[in-house]
Amino acid sequence: MESFTICVIYKAKSAQAREEFLCELASSGCLDKIRAEDGCLKYEYYFSTEDNAKLVLFEEWRDKECQKIHMTQPHMSLAMQIKGKYIESATLKEVKII
Repeated sequence: MESFTICVIYKAKSAQAREEFLCELASSGCLDKIRAEDGCLKYEYYFSTEDNAKLVLFEEWRDKECQKIHMTQPHMSLAMQIKGKYIESATLKEVKII
């Protein structure tokens, strides 16, 4: 079975908000819990070199069902609250790796 990969492009409210978002997400334990979820193969953030407020999340899951279950986990409610404080927009794209 082919893994399921998505890319989420975040636009933070500012460059400082981008940093604060990642710090709070990490210190809350959300990142560790996400990465420990069944089926999580990769969950990594990358900074844009062109826009200091832009952040890219690369997620790889064993399959779509694992990612769907991930979105229902209790720690995702906290992650969404944190996101709401620092992020002004997010665009999700499915990635096909050949």
